[in-house]
Amino acid sequence: MPKWILICRKCKTEFQHSQISDVGLASLLLADKPNIPPNGNICVCPNCGHATSYQRTDLFYRA
Repeated sequence: MPKWILICRKCKTEFQHSQISDVGLASLLLADKPNIPPNGNICVCPNCGHATSYQRTDLFYRA
């Protein structure tokens, strides 16, 4: 299942932000990043527990 991931700024581990539910061909080619507030979104790394604010530009697509 395709998903949006973040990379922890402390331990550099990838972790899932959200799944892409519509897996049609168009959504794979044109998947829109989820909206994140302009001041960022606090996410906690499940590997090391580091919490920090991430922006929409920090999201990466993984199939």
